[in-house]
Amino acid sequence: MSPDCLNPALPATLPADDPSPAQEAGAVPARRASEAQQRHDRLMREIEQLRERLQQWQQCESRYHERVARELQPELKRWCERLRELALRMEGALFLDPPPGKPIGRAARLKAGQWMLSLAAAVLAERPDDAEMLALRARHQDDLPAEDAEDEPDAEQAAAPAEDADDGLEPWEREAARRRAQAEASRQAAKQGRKAQAERERRERHGGRTASAGAASLREVYRRLASRLHPDREPDEAARARKTALMQQANQAYAAGDLLALLELQRLHLPEPVAAPVVAAAAAAAGGDEEARLRDLIAVLAAQRERLQAEIDEMVRRFAVMRPDLPARADTITPQLIETLLGTEIRELRARATALDRDLGYCRDPASLGAWLRAFA
Repeated sequence: MSPDCLNPALPATLPADDPSPAQEAGAVPARRASEAQQRHDRLMREIEQLRERLQQWQQCESRYHERVARELQPELKRWCERLRELALRMEGALFLDPPPGKPIGRAARLKAGQWMLSLAAAVLAERPDDAEMLALRARHQDDLPAEDAEDEPDAEQAAAPAEDADDGLEPWEREAARRRAQAEASRQAAKQGRKAQAERERRERHGGRTASAGAASLREVYRRLASRLHPDREPDEAARARKTALMQQANQAYAAGDLLALLELQRLHLPEPVAAPVVAAAAAAAGGDEEARLRDLIAVLAAQRERLQAEIDEMVRRFAVMRPDLPARADTITPQLIETLLGTEIRELRARATALDRDLGYCRDPASLGAWLRAFA
């Protein structure tokens, strides 16, 4: 090539890192598509984590109610029975049939009577319709005013909140009122949460493009599953039974509008990647606009993520209603904390019932009953 063929104003070759105009035109969409795909993959990971968390909460709720029925309720019943027996035996010894020996002094009688009323109030906090405890309290609450009592010997009352001398309530009644107020506040919070969730779902149902995109993506995934899993196309009996069960799951998910469940079926039972075939098919139907279809799928997955998070939040609120002793911050409440608190409550009830057994031993023995009551002074 002669020197005359070279244009001295241009370099002989373009730099390798200098993109052509065509490359420049495709760089931004490619980068955007990559970002959208990353967003899609991140949403799928977050949804999978939320599904695992929701499963943990569901298992925790099942174990909680099972353990309440198997362990907590029997201990609570045992504790209440001992409270009732001790209160009735103390009433008999203090007012009906005093024990033999040295008389019980006025101060000891007053303090023992106050404790007797506290025992009755503890039973009524759990069993408001207990006729015997209601009658016992009615017989003696005017003779044993709470404001005349000094330090109580009961360790349970020592752990109770500071008393208000003007409210006229026994410590156990005050504690029950506090728990009811906390439970009512938790119920109101749960009600507000349900309203917010209903409003979010209403916006999703009437969300225009996102709603229509979600319906399109739902149909695309369902049709792909139906074409691959339809049992009528399977000659093997065992495989046909398996595909029949899978198609039932797909039909239920499609009827419920649960795109996440359809994607999960596709991920588990079709060898192709979860999103790529759906997006490619949708892009072909939409004239090749794969990026727009991927954005639509991302919007639907984001809504699925919100629903999962809302289900978890609702379970946390339900536990907050059942257990007013939970922390105020919902993000610190975990299934492990719920089970720990329940175990602690069961152990404390067992220890309280055991302590009452010791006091009942003194009350059941006439030789020790008088000395035990005089010790209240």
